[in-house]
Amino acid sequence: MRANLKKSFLTGLFVIFPLAISIALLVWFFRVVDRLFSPPIDGIIRVFAPEVGHIPGTGILTGLAIILVVGIFARNVVGERILAALDRLINRIPWYRTVYSTVKQLTDAISPDNTKSFKEVVLVEYPGPGSRAIGFHTGTVAVDGKEFALVYVPTNHLYLGEVVLFPIDSVQVLQMRVEQAIRLLVSGGIAAPDRITLTQTLSSEKSS
Repeated sequence: MRANLKKSFLTGLFVIFPLAISIALLVWFFRVVDRLFSPPIDGIIRVFAPEVGHIPGTGILTGLAIILVVGIFARNVVGERILAALDRLINRIPWYRTVYSTVKQLTDAISPDNTKSFKEVVLVEYPGPGSRAIGFHTGTVAVDGKEFALVYVPTNHLYLGEVVLFPIDSVQVLQMRVEQAIRLLVSGGIAAPDRITLTQTLSSEKSS
């Protein structure tokens, strides 16, 4: 009886914990956004309607609208050129460029408009014989006439890792989306699916 109660309690805890954390993060995000954008919006409203007080939610709506406008701007030619110039400028700032480039690379990896990010989720023999690790295929390179796959293997969740060269015929492609693999790695394996399916090696994929 006690064992069943303990198991039920732990099951409930693991169900509620991620839900509570997600809600807490959403509430925190909306409060920060609302505090950031509400004062200027309230000031503009008081110019035209002095008797109107604070309207809850205006900061959040403004923040979402700004994000949407920036997204639309970034997807056109002029916006891309301006953002590229801004990116070059930021990369000249010592210290800050390290943080900025790391965060940008991670967000680029799951960006729907980026074609130079993680190409596929793969399984490689790493860090030694008999061991397997999940990595991200990022490209191919020729070394002395032999083709190798460039694979990013995270070693500390997702944020730190190593780029390793593997013979292209030794890299196995997993039937898994990049987003799924990122969730798996960030969760420390807790979000792993019940079954991971291998499709083919990179060499057979290229020849097909």
